[in-house]
Amino acid sequence: MTSVAPTVVRLSIVLLAIAGTVGHVAYLDALWWHSLGLASTVARNVSPATIMLLTAHAIVSLVCAVLSVALVLHEGVRQEAARSLGLALGAWSYLMAYSGVTILFRPDPGMVRELFEGHFLLVEAVGLVGLLGFTALFPRSLGPEELEPTPTLPRILLPFHTVTVFMRRPVAAWFVGAAVLVALWGMAFVSGGDLSDAGLSPITDVVRFCAAGLAVMNIRRAWDSATEGDRDALTWLLVSLSVLLCSLSLLIGGNVLVAVTGFPEPNVAWRPILLDVGMIGFLVALAMSILYRGPIDPWQATRRIASATAVMTAGLFLAAGLEGFLAGGILATYSLRAGVGTAISFAIILATYRSLIRFIDRTLPAS
Repeated sequence: MTSVAPTVVRLSIVLLAIAGTVGHVAYLDALWWHSLGLASTVARNVSPATIMLLTAHAIVSLVCAVLSVALVLHEGVRQEAARSLGLALGAWSYLMAYSGVTILFRPDPGMVRELFEGHFLLVEAVGLVGLLGFTALFPRSLGPEELEPTPTLPRILLPFHTVTVFMRRPVAAWFVGAAVLVALWGMAFVSGGDLSDAGLSPITDVVRFCAAGLAVMNIRRAWDSATEGDRDALTWLLVSLSVLLCSLSLLIGGNVLVAVTGFPEPNVAWRPILLDVGMIGFLVALAMSILYRGPIDPWQATRRIASATAVMTAGLFLAAGLEGFLAGGILATYSLRAGVGTAISFAIILATYRSLIRFIDRTLPAS
């Protein structure tokens, strides 16, 4: 018979996903559509560029919601890790819909309003607990012998090792998360502030940093002790990071090109949208680590993404260099149009693309 705890987690994930999605729809309607009536209209003159940006953010949140529900429905040897990752993604989807959730569900001023403002920190804590649970159980929970400190570990690091081992226990993250949450709310209450102020405390940032560090350590331990069957699942994490780094590299290259050439900025907020695209790829690849068992080799996917990113970023830098060269010095007397250097650069990249990809593939480490 299904235990109560997994059922509560599944129900929480689905509710977070639904609330986040409805919140985004309500916010976009209140800003732009004015037709659904889910919430009172908050503005009537919003630029299309702003709406496009908000829509891109909403799509990221929707992807989070869909993946969280898909993960919670997953069955198999990694279903407990899938539930934890689904909880983290569901919480993220909900928190990204903060503006919509606020205008949709925010009560009148009073005690209920303060509790409502404080519940966002609760959702964040639940998401962090889910993330820690995922990294502790993925691709498999480690046995006691795999968590023993190595003989070469300095004695001064033994307490940190003990703490990280304790945090891999399924109940530990929930216990510590609840204790930290009560402490943060208590400090906000004693200081006379609102419960929502607890999320802005520097101590909260320290907690976030520690949670991220524990997640990285858990993945490192899992990688070190991974079997051959675990490698593919873990390599999907590299795919997710490579997609995110791809968007960051292209953002840097685009910024350099715009700064050197002085090209007019487009009306579209391309920078955050590019990061949103990278975030969608990151989330999908992260979920694939549990959901996908097909013929695609994740290591080859990582290499291909890294190679293509290097080539495209090099093309952007080459375009910036050629634009600067053609616009200055002796060639400036020819009054070449802006964009000639960019066209030449991408012609070179396209003509040599296959050779560049093969060269980069040879320089990347083997699996």
